[in-house]
Amino acid sequence: MLGSTIWILLMGFFGGQLARRLGAPPLIGMIVVGILIGPEVGDAIAPQVLVIADDLRTFA
Repeated sequence: MLGSTIWILLMGFFGGQLARRLGAPPLIGMIVVGILIGPEVGDAIAPQVLVIADDLRTFA
């Protein structure tokens, strides 16, 4: 679970950096990465992380 969380954060960071280099706001890169590594990715993200994400969305 920790590995999946770190992987998600790193991918968002690098997506933001790539977007910045292309002249777009970093948030755009983070959103694109989020779309690309969404639940459709399959086993790349631990199921526990997805359950916690659902709870966080409800709380937010």
